[in-house]
Amino acid sequence: MTMEHGEDCCVKVAVHARPLIGDEKLQGCKDCVTVVPGVQIGTHSFTFDHVYGSSGTPSTAMFDECVAPLVEGLFQGYNATVLAYGQTGSGKTYTMGTACKEGTHVGIIPRAMAALFDKIEKLKNQVDFQLRVSFIEILKEEVRDLLDPATVAAGKVENGNGHAGKLSVPGKPPVQIREGSNGVITLSGSTEVHVTTQKEMTTCLEQGSLSRATGSTNMNNQ
Repeated sequence: MTMEHGEDCCVKVAVHARPLIGDEKLQGCKDCVTVVPGVQIGTHSFTFDHVYGSSGTPSTAMFDECVAPLVEGLFQGYNATVLAYGQTGSGKTYTMGTACKEGTHVGIIPRAMAALFDKIEKLKNQVDFQLRVSFIEILKEEVRDLLDPATVAAGKVENGNGHAGKLSVPGKPPVQIREGSNGVITLSGSTEVHVTTQKEMTTCLEQGSLSRATGSTNMNNQ
């Protein structure tokens, strides 16, 4: 969050209210979220750096204000993380954009990819870049490599609780999350795909998204 006196902290928090999904519209649900700056209602008070509603093109403003500076920081030697947090059906996948939507519904990941390659294009005559992509999923304390050709695509797990069974690949060592002596976090055993274009990176995103374990619940119609 933003600190006092105009100083910036390393962590900022934004709230994004997703649009209604198909089933909600069929049931006659309406968007009841309103943002009233500076007004507190109820017994709980939470402070956020940004709040984005579900109308218009919130993903554009959210990316420009929250994520674009992080992409720019990568070229200055900084690491960056964008974390989507929320209960099932709250719109994490919609916000991040792993569903590869188009138009105004493009999420954070595809926009970050576009910004990344735009910057590389401007600097390609000055610096040589090497990009490698990994895509993992942590499910039931198990790390799955979604870009490994041997990974069994979970597809959609259609049960009432949205639970998936054990999804590891027989005979393959599990991916391990390790921290080196220099503090750098690595994914030991994960697939790293070398990419040179935005299209190649998008292919990795699409492939990994199809391999994710998803389930239908009362809160989510995936």
